Amino acid sequence: MKNEGYENVSLKLARKDIDLVWLTGITGWSSSRAVAMTPHRHPHMELIFCLKGSLTYKIDDKGEVTIGASSGLVIPANTLHVLKDGTDTPCERLGLHISRPASTRHHFRVFAPADLDNFLDRLAAMSSRPFRLDSRLLPPVKELVRLLKVGRLSSSARGLLRALCCTILYYVADTLSKPLASPQPQMMDEAVRFLEAKYAKQITSDALVLKMGYGRTRLFQLFKEHTGLTPNEYLTRLRIRKAKELLAQTPKTIAAIAKETGFSSSSYFRSVFRKYEGRNPDSFREQERPR
Repeated sequence: MKNEGYENVSLKLARKDIDLVWLTGITGWSSSRAVAMTPHRHPHMELIFCLKGSLTYKIDDKGEVTIGASSGLVIPANTLHVLKDGTDTPCERLGLHISRPASTRHHFRVFAPADLDNFLDRLAAMSSRPFRLDSRLLPPVKELVRLLKVGRLSSSARGLLRALCCTILYYVADTLSKPLASPQPQMMDEAVRFLEAKYAKQITSDALVLKMGYGRTRLFQLFKEHTGLTPNEYLTRLRIRKAKELLAQTPKTIAAIAKETGFSSSSYFRSVFRKYEGRNPDSFREQERPR
């Protein structure tokens, strides 16, 4: 799986096809198998929406950030990042490529320059922090994906596309403005760090509840709002990612890797790995082995 990923782009529009001064392009892809990419950076911010599966990005000094289905993330401009360890399968993602316009003179100027600056400042300030696609944001994102899949768009359909993109920008900026007064995102970051530190042990969600001091229902709700996944789902996906690293980099046995990554048995590990990766650990190792 070397230098793959961009071959999976199935939806793509350039700035000239969109005609919005702040939007340099739109990309979308879906994959029925795990893909990997190489680290890269670009001069624009990337607003990413995960619609199916799970995505883990490694973002320069920000570390690893995981988002699940119906979650979003802003990748900062000019920041080295990579979709780490590929994707869970199946996976579907939409990306809006956003930059600050050099000129405010444009035919399709929906937002006043001051409002647009405010929106982009908010995205930049809250980059690398997952957010949920709530009941306002999810419908226009899904409608945008549907419209992109139509293919060749009429002039009126392009008008709808611009309207959807502006609606999405407004709602994302509004969503990202809300956590600033709340400690909950920082507390959920702590919950994520706890799972990442303890994944190799036989921990349960009860241990996380005890650690965080929240009621189970409220903790699970906050955790899913923050990451797009329940604590159990996050922990399972984390263990699979760590197991993939060991499979690709070490000659350790399947039983040893299962034990090191917190699975109760090698048979259970094989079953979970097959569910998330669509293949057995042995075949994964064979394909990842250097040639």
